[in-house]
Amino acid sequence: MKAPSLPGKYQVTASVEINAAQNIVWALLQDFANVEWAPGVNKSYHIGHEKNGVGSGRHCELDGFGEIDEYITQWHEGIGFVYNVSALGPLHQAFSSWWLTSKQGKTTLTVVFSYNIRFGLFGKMMHSLIMRRKLDKSLPLTLEGVKVEVNKEKHQLSALTANLAG
Repeated sequence: MKAPSLPGKYQVTASVEINAAQNIVWALLQDFANVEWAPGVNKSYHIGHEKNGVGSGRHCELDGFGEIDEYITQWHEGIGFVYNVSALGPLHQAFSSWWLTSKQGKTTLTVVFSYNIRFGLFGKMMHSLIMRRKLDKSLPLTLEGVKVEVNKEKHQLSALTANLAG
């Protein structure tokens, strides 16, 4: 299954290869409300009526960005999801797609962040001078955060399995 296309004039895309099976990476990502492992996320928590899947939401306090709300609009169990992001600074009508593909025991996570700009010329200036650079830098760091967290969870699972066997 191919990741859906996102609306928005501007896009930032990043990918990371993780040395883990797709179901292990998905186990981390499906806990949508819990992203405090991500660099730059000071606090995150569940909002909305749904726990998981379409309609599930989270509120995030971002270091150097502000606060946002995100709600899942598409959910493909074990593969990926798409969510809407509330407006932040000049960013408006923002969407993000998180998609997993797997090959030979390794999983690639590809994230696309798509958005439009508001506030006319002022917003375009803010975007080009500040926001675009922050996005270009923060998205790959977030993916590295996923990789680190998955490796940490794999290590904890291995230790637990060894303790149970020993």
